[in-house]
Amino acid sequence: MEKIIKYFEDKGQPLIDAIIIFVVGWYAVKLLLYIINRMMKRSNIDSIVTSFIHSILDISLKIIVIVTALAQLGVNTSSLVTVLATAGAAIVLGLKDSMSGVVSGMIILFTKPFVKGDIIEVNSYIGKIKEIQLLYTILMTFDNKMVVIPNNELASSTFVNYSHEDKRRVDMTVDIHYDSDVEKAKTLIKSVIDKHPYALKDPEAYVRVSEYKDSAIALGIRVWALTENYYDLKDDLLEEIKYIFDQNDIIVPYPQVDIHIQ
Repeated sequence: MEKIIKYFEDKGQPLIDAIIIFVVGWYAVKLLLYIINRMMKRSNIDSIVTSFIHSILDISLKIIVIVTALAQLGVNTSSLVTVLATAGAAIVLGLKDSMSGVVSGMIILFTKPFVKGDIIEVNSYIGKIKEIQLLYTILMTFDNKMVVIPNNELASSTFVNYSHEDKRRVDMTVDIHYDSDVEKAKTLIKSVIDKHPYALKDPEAYVRVSEYKDSAIALGIRVWALTENYYDLKDDLLEEIKYIFDQNDIIVPYPQVDIHIQ
């Protein structure tokens, strides 16, 4: 009995200190994580990044609290720290490809070269960004196919973001026959553009002869639109220009071969 009493007299205070360190540290970690989460939400950081940082900090800080409490009890923590470091290194080596994807995902989420809803072109695929995860980015094509692109591949490749700017320029070429009136054709095209609600007045639309082809005169058309109206404006112009040409005897040529028999 005396040995037990003496043991608690010797070890009681370190044990109490270790419990205090553990309890206070555990709740301090929760409070710190709560504050960090609030700060990240106010900074409009992506929820995926917030969740990832929260998980890493939660595990790391709690390990520090446990190791500190064990050290207060007189446990030799140097060997424990070595084991944890070795295990961490082994995990990192085993998951190096995944970690590379995570880092790439973090870079994409922080630098924001594109965001959810943007239309991009990458690796011959064009579509709208549906979701940005830590390892993969999900792209939905216009014919409703889901394309899953690894973030490390996406971060190291060249892609085009069609939604980055508020305005885009519609570039088109319309061919007319050499016998057609060029000035009349230009006037008709400008009238179609002026009437369209999606065609912006500033910058002013451009309609000029751009090329003389073998069997046609090419008229280059440049007109600006808001990014979300780009495709509707382009398709409408193609339809309406053909219709107004037909109504005004402007001939749109097509390839043909004349054979002369002697």
